[in-house]
Amino acid sequence: MKNKILSLGLALVIIIAGFLIAGALSNSGEMPRRKASAQKHKPFTFKTVTIRKLPLTIRSGGNLQAYHKIILFAEVTGVLHEAQTSFRTGNKFKRNETLLRIDDSVYRNNVLAQKSGLLNQLTLFLPDFAIDFPVSAEKWRQYLTDFQLNKALKPLPPAADSKEQYFIASRNIYNLYYSVKSMEATLDKYTLRAPFDGVVTEADITPGSLVRAGQKLGEFTNENLYELEATLNIPDLAYVHPGDPVRLTSEDMAGEFKGTVRRINGKIDPSTQTVKAYVSVSDRRLKDGMYLIAQITCSGAALGIRIPTVWLVDQNKLYVKADSVLRLTPVTIVRNEGDFVIVNGLKDGQQILAQESPGTGSGEIKIN
Repeated sequence: MKNKILSLGLALVIIIAGFLIAGALSNSGEMPRRKASAQKHKPFTFKTVTIRKLPLTIRSGGNLQAYHKIILFAEVTGVLHEAQTSFRTGNKFKRNETLLRIDDSVYRNNVLAQKSGLLNQLTLFLPDFAIDFPVSAEKWRQYLTDFQLNKALKPLPPAADSKEQYFIASRNIYNLYYSVKSMEATLDKYTLRAPFDGVVTEADITPGSLVRAGQKLGEFTNENLYELEATLNIPDLAYVHPGDPVRLTSEDMAGEFKGTVRRINGKIDPSTQTVKAYVSVSDRRLKDGMYLIAQITCSGAALGIRIPTVWLVDQNKLYVKADSVLRLTPVTIVRNEGDFVIVNGLKDGQQILAQESPGTGSGEIKIN
């Protein structure tokens, strides 16, 4: 019994002592903090300025257009005949090969009738002409001998002087001759020939159909030469010139194509404030309407230094080292290339801060 009382007393003493120690500690103030370690500043990186002419590559894009493309319209009326190669989409024709042939039988007979009238008039005209102008008569006899109804008229013999000319005109020779020549020109329009090697890209009529004057017949395209209409910003005009090489690529086709800037429009599009440059390219793999990406290697160069855009402060300033101070200095943006810019307004040998701005917002930063 006595031992139990001693044990309880000892436990009570321990509990009371614990409360007293906890109270003493709570009144002693805050716990001591761990000593903060000294922050280390990242050393600044600098770049020495060297102003030079920088080559430029301008990126653009656009749709290809065939350089030689014609839309065919009928100038005469008649029934369309079947040619040796059918005028169908996708069919190819060589230069001077017949594209379309319209029935010309009625009109051809009218031409022959007019030529017969001219031949008759020449036959009546020659005896009188030989009496008054015997020296020139021989060349008119030869013209009459060579006259053929089924062939195109040859040029009339030239008049030796004004007296011969008046005599010829009085016999209505000139009027009949030029009437026949006009009809021959119209007769030629009944047959349409390919002006160059190409392919039919649109056919709006089939053989046996009646063709009316002014009717659209189709579209004929040269597959050998194309143009791409590239868009340039106004500042780009100082660097891009006709003759500059262009590298063309397609997202839908492997490989690349070589082109050349042929001409630049002199007019600025008021809605977009851009200018059109026309790139010439030739390749059998290309097709009219294909979209290509163009990278123009400019013959003009920009004077300045190319730096990452993130080095700029307030879009047009850089930190320049001056002894132990970084001083914020305004620069001129010559060209913005997205992640990079070309700037000027600095001097050779100056050192600029070659990293993202520390973000102090101060005009000067001391270098430790």
